[in-house]
Amino acid sequence: MLSQRSTPVKMTQEAANKLPRWSLLALLTLFAFCGFWATGLWTLRDALSFGTAMSMLDGSFSSWLMPVIADAPVTDAGPMTGWLTASLIAISRWTGIMGDIAATRFAACLLFALTTAGLWYGTWHLARRPEAQPIAFAFGGEASPRDYGRVVADSAVLLFVSTFGILTRQHEALPDTALLTMGALVFYGLTFGLRRPLLGAFIAGVAAGAAIISTTLFAGCWLLVLALVTIQLLRGFKVHRRQRLMVACLGALVGFLPWPLLSFICYPQEASVWFGEWLPAQLSHFSLAGLDTYVWFAKNAVWYLCPIWPFVIWAIYTWRHQIRQTHILLPFGALLAGIPAVIFSSFQAYDTVFLVFLPTLAVLAAFGLVTIRRGYENILDWFSLNIFTLGTVVLWAYWFAWLTNFAPKMAESLQRLAPGTSPVFDGGFTLALISSLLWLTFVGWRLTHRPVVIWRGPWLSAAGITAFSATLIGLYHTAIDLNRSYAPVVEAVAADLQVKGYTTEDCVAGVGFNHGLQALFKHYAGLQVLTREGSDRCRFEIVRSRGGHDGFSRPHTDETFTVNKR
Repeated sequence: MLSQRSTPVKMTQEAANKLPRWSLLALLTLFAFCGFWATGLWTLRDALSFGTAMSMLDGSFSSWLMPVIADAPVTDAGPMTGWLTASLIAISRWTGIMGDIAATRFAACLLFALTTAGLWYGTWHLARRPEAQPIAFAFGGEASPRDYGRVVADSAVLLFVSTFGILTRQHEALPDTALLTMGALVFYGLTFGLRRPLLGAFIAGVAAGAAIISTTLFAGCWLLVLALVTIQLLRGFKVHRRQRLMVACLGALVGFLPWPLLSFICYPQEASVWFGEWLPAQLSHFSLAGLDTYVWFAKNAVWYLCPIWPFVIWAIYTWRHQIRQTHILLPFGALLAGIPAVIFSSFQAYDTVFLVFLPTLAVLAAFGLVTIRRGYENILDWFSLNIFTLGTVVLWAYWFAWLTNFAPKMAESLQRLAPGTSPVFDGGFTLALISSLLWLTFVGWRLTHRPVVIWRGPWLSAAGITAFSATLIGLYHTAIDLNRSYAPVVEAVAADLQVKGYTTEDCVAGVGFNHGLQALFKHYAGLQVLTREGSDRCRFEIVRSRGGHDGFSRPHTDETFTVNKR
């Protein structure tokens, strides 16, 4: 006979047995640090963040407050990510412990640590609530509140890590990565506010305000509105509701206002010009997203949110009678609030759209996972075992073909992607080997045991994607660097400029350039490519085009750079 507690969760104490802390931390550390083997800048977004940090280090204090790359103010996002990256680069140069690009990767690791910490503790606070507890058995043996809260929090973090869509983002110190962090901290502040009303509201407000500095004005406003609406509507916040609302708004001001105030106090003239461009750029984000965003969203949602989206759907269904309970309504309400954020923001384009949903989706997925009936709870296990084992085996098969030319077609395909490269036996190879062996150990453990712990599926999924990522980057980082890096084409363009008579006294204009490309040319060739007023006086120009035949281009792309002498 069971108790009449209104909850769909039936969990024994055995199923809630503790996941060893060292294993969880080791997995998260490996996932965060496997991107360190990438020695190049693979995307223009990555280059923009790196270039912003370098401009801060090379400039005066005004560059830290109002970053500028070449002649163009960086107004697409706030400077907080640049502050973090530049500080770590400065420390690494002083200590000599890592290179500049490695320091940017470490900045991404710190953001990942904050994100997972906020997500874990936020879920912990929700899962410890009385209405979230599993059914009490007549003769005892149900999971204790502490163990139940821990297994739900562990599952939320592991499911977040195993989501396909964050695989690349978490290795880059981007404003988008910071958006994930601030969203997780707002979530943590709201859940902490269930116990400490004013302090929790203040944390949520500060995180929303900091989102303006780290990402965009729209992102910060959306997170603040989300916090205020949650405080206003949820029954769990009825105590000191008015004070919570005021403190949250105060926290947002504390998180945001010091940046523009300090800028105007120290550099009033520069600030009026810089913020005069920043504000219209930020306000332009408050508009309808383009049709291409929704089309891309519809095409990619299934794989991007895999494997958590089925558990989210199941959570909404199985908790439907308790949907107004705080532990479900809070993440579900945040999910619903994210929809208008997508609709009314042109900035939330393409894969950035999904970042709005990931933390709350992981929480809902965790609450869905703990309600799955026996017999269906192995689905995630076998999905992970099959997909990631097959993927890891394929990576090693192609690497052996690349090394030995035993399978010529496989080796030829890699040579087409990265001509002139060959396998290297370095630390990346060691990382790949250890990760793969550990994964095979987990596979053997699961095939020979029938564990009843709830965390086994999320653990295998997170471990599988971590092993796959570490193996991919460890074995192929040289090939990926050559294929994705702009360094060869930038160096070729710089050499062509020298041939055509370029001197250090000349300036170079850029046509079709963005901040990321300006940063790449500065980093790899030391060229200040101008794109604004005054660039028309330059003797040389570099034209970026698509589909051109004359000029220099990256392998397997239609992006072409042509040098013209005016």
